[in-house]
Amino acid sequence: MLWPNATRVLRDLGLLEQVLACSGPNTHFLVRARRGEVLMNIALGNFDVPALCARRADLLAVLIDALPRERVRLGRELHRLEQVGDRVRIYFSSGAVEEHDAVIGADGIRSRVRTELFGISDPIYRGYTVWRGLASYDGPVVDSGVNSETWGAGHRFGILNSGHGRFTWYATANVPSNHPDAPSGRQRELRKMFASWHDPIPELIESTDETAILKNGAYDLAPLRRWGDRRVTLLGDAAHPCTPNLGQGGGLALEDALVLAKCLEKGRSLEASLRRYESLRCHRTAHMQQRARRMGQVGQWENRIFVTARQAVTSVLPARLFEHNLRRVYSYQT
Repeated sequence: MLWPNATRVLRDLGLLEQVLACSGPNTHFLVRARRGEVLMNIALGNFDVPALCARRADLLAVLIDALPRERVRLGRELHRLEQVGDRVRIYFSSGAVEEHDAVIGADGIRSRVRTELFGISDPIYRGYTVWRGLASYDGPVVDSGVNSETWGAGHRFGILNSGHGRFTWYATANVPSNHPDAPSGRQRELRKMFASWHDPIPELIESTDETAILKNGAYDLAPLRRWGDRRVTLLGDAAHPCTPNLGQGGGLALEDALVLAKCLEKGRSLEASLRRYESLRCHRTAHMQQRARRMGQVGQWENRIFVTARQAVTSVLPARLFEHNLRRVYSYQT
């Protein structure tokens, strides 16, 4: 999901049109019960930029194409780093050594750069696993621009229009972190898990390539007290990994990158610029981590009494309350 805070960054980078071309519209978000009843219809309009649904691979392709080819070097694994005077020395597993003015660790939730700075911090499993897939669908059940998440007891299913007749979907279940794949495979396991859920959920699962269904536990970390040291800092999931309940992982990383670039342009010393970047980002990202975690906890309730109460409350609350609350999140500007 690319909410307006993320598409605003893409606009500022001059890349919004390219992402629009490979994305689907996102004008309304429905919360549904497992039989299909709409509990809430949240409007996502009235922003200066659109909300979009883009596959991560498509977004990354646009970002990489905007860079000179020589700026991207793959196949290097960080072994360790050290700061020597005004340089950062990087040691790779291959034995290669490089020196740079600074290092930005944007290496994900299991960040090696974060470990080098602060020691080992194992991601925290939040009690549920997420399966993801991509399916083609041209049926009448899903309206253009309408995306959704359906709630059951300990399970959820999201449907996101990725454009050009493609739908990204995700499914969740409360299972142990070491939950093994069923002997019959992921697709058949999910078909059984969601067989009685509303259309087009069974059809989307059925039309997905078994080998392309991804499976990942829902992990995050408690907010870090600090992100960097001298000429090294963190960005994206390396600094503030979230559970995927707000669709903000990629968006927050884009925000980080633009704020960091603006801080570096201000003419301060490099170390002062890095600390300024961290101070501007840490409060917002900590709030988003906590909010995503709470949303996941509520969404994964499986106690029947709690589930019934959640459905009743959601169906009577005015959607405008949620729209106003979301606006505070998605109106953020760097």
